Amino acid sequence: MNERGGAESPTIYLDVDGVVTTVGYQRQAGKDRLNPVQVARVAALVREFDARVVVSSTWRVDDCRPTLVEAGLPGDCFHPDWRTAILPTSRDAETGAMLPAERARRGDEITEHATRNRITRYLVLDDVAVGPAHAGRHVRPDAEDGLREADEILARTLLARMTA
Repeated sequence: MNERGGAESPTIYLDVDGVVTTVGYQRQAGKDRLNPVQVARVAALVREFDARVVVSSTWRVDDCRPTLVEAGLPGDCFHPDWRTAILPTSRDAETGAMLPAERARRGDEITEHATRNRITRYLVLDDVAVGPAHAGRHVRPDAEDGLREADEILARTLLARMTA
């Protein structure tokens, strides 16, 4: 139940690179700068659907919540277990370093987090493939531009179905 007495609030598994910071924006503003337009789009989804955010990005290694809040996400939007675990399949077996997102099996991390936290209503915002287990729950923006209008419409449609 959520604060309004309704069903479980949906969870948004949020990637940062390619979603709220984009290749195009970083070319003009600098590396690791968050695009305020993209952050505002995600914040609007969070507010509209009373969603909880779980960071599934490599940005989760450090506590990136203050940076995301400063950029415009609501301060109270984060799930108590605010980041996905870094599973062994997400690290290079020889060096222990994090694998690039395309190879890190992020979908497995999301599945593990959702299962552990009994999350059944969720949306994945990620610019890389997260696997068939998340079909119908994944919005995949273009890393160059981030969430476009069509992506935002799809995200709203999927979240509305979860909360109906």
